[in-house]
Amino acid sequence: MTGERRQYARRAGPFEGAWSDASGRRECRITDLSPGGCFVDSPAGAAPGTAITVSVVFGDARFTVPGEVVYLDRVQGFGVRFVPSDQQRALAYVMGPTEPLGR
Repeated sequence: MTGERRQYARRAGPFEGAWSDASGRRECRITDLSPGGCFVDSPAGAAPGTAITVSVVFGDARFTVPGEVVYLDRVQGFGVRFVPSDQQRALAYVMGPTEPLGR
């Protein structure tokens, strides 16, 4: 039996965004956004373990956050775990308090 693996509650979105890897930048929709990561709704995907940068508009600001692809759904998109950075901390601050999920 598997439990909830997410550390933070997520906001459903959608949010305007883009993602970039070594092969270029792609516009996308971001869903399930939290200070710890997001889901990138995109027909183009990246393999798990790939380092990417996610750009997301939240409120009146755009945040460009480094991350790592953690899973790929070839139909809908892929999940990203954000890497701790100044932009990740700024996003967490702007999102306000989110309750950590029970483990």
